[in-house]
Amino acid sequence: MALGPSCGWLLISYYFLTKGNIVGLVAKSSGNHHEFLRRDEWESWGALMMLHRTVAEALDSELRRRHGLTVTEFDVLITLFNAPDERLGMSELADRVFLSPAGITHLVTRLERDRRVRREADPSDRRKWFTVLTPEGERTLQRARPTHNEVLRRVLFSITSAAERQTLQRVWRRLATQQRDRTPSI
Repeated sequence: MALGPSCGWLLISYYFLTKGNIVGLVAKSSGNHHEFLRRDEWESWGALMMLHRTVAEALDSELRRRHGLTVTEFDVLITLFNAPDERLGMSELADRVFLSPAGITHLVTRLERDRRVRREADPSDRRKWFTVLTPEGERTLQRARPTHNEVLRRVLFSITSAAERQTLQRVWRRLATQQRDRTPSI
């Protein structure tokens, strides 16, 4: 079932008004010192944030409950699974899963403790490390993937149409291209 424009607006308005957020009052604001988004801009931003929070919270809750795995740990495992040779340098892994260097270090330490990943020194530069998916990490990912997929189907895909998902895909590709073009070659 897809949400029509008026239904989406009602849900967003209700959400912001019932949660005490001032966004619903933006049109009534008259401050000279603030720059406000246009209505279509803040509705888009609000919808994106609500979508992200809803999906991420559902994924995290179900992955923890069924597999003892956080959504961020799942993200690291699936990112490594899809990487060449199931390995990435720590900096690249941090970039791909949107974590700080310190955040990825702590997360990899936990995953290493649980034998889901291991670290290997970079043979060309012993100061750098690779994070490598282990067989246990792959088994964990394989067990958790049906839960991940079921949550996405229930929470995201059941409320979006094929056309809406195609729009999301186009935006994703555009952002990925911009990101790639901004990343300096080494």
